[in-house]
Amino acid sequence: MLGTVMIFSIRAETGKADHEFMRSLNERLVEVSQAPTHSAADVAIFQDQFTASAWANDVKTNATFIAVSESGRRLGYVNVRGTPDEIGQEECGYIALLAVIAEAEGHGIAQALVNAAENWAKQQGFQRLSLDVFASNQRAQQFYRKAGYEPEMIRVIKHI
Repeated sequence: MLGTVMIFSIRAETGKADHEFMRSLNERLVEVSQAPTHSAADVAIFQDQFTASAWANDVKTNATFIAVSESGRRLGYVNVRGTPDEIGQEECGYIALLAVIAEAEGHGIAQALVNAAENWAKQQGFQRLSLDVFASNQRAQQFYRKAGYEPEMIRVIKHI
C-alpha cells in the first residue's frame, strides 16, 4: 500500500523470536535469488545456513537490527558484520542479510535498515561497507545503487 505512512523504529536483535522472524523471511529471499548453476533447493539450503550464521558464536564483529512497527510487528531486518576487504585486506563492514516483509516494501524500511548498518560500521571504525546481491535480483540492485552503492566486482559462473 504505497502512499500511506508506515511508522516504525529500528532496534537491536534480542534473541530467539527475532531469529525465528529472520528465518521466516528466507523463503522471500530465495524467491528473488536465482543461481543459474544451482537448484532452488540448493539456494534454499544456502539461505537457511547463511541466515543462521547471523547469530553464530564464531562471528565476532556482528550486529542485527530489526525494523518494528508501532504495534510491535517485525517488518524487516539487516545483519552486518566485519570482514576483510578482498582488495585492501583491512577490516570492513559487510551487509550479510537484508530482508523486509512484502507489505513493508516501498515504505523506507530497507533504507532505514541500511542506515543502521552504515552507522554501526562507522562506529566500528570501518572505512567501507560492502554486500553481495544475486544478479537476478534487479529490484535490490536498483535499491542499492540509489543508496549510493556501486558494483566493484562481478562473479561469473558456469556449470561444467
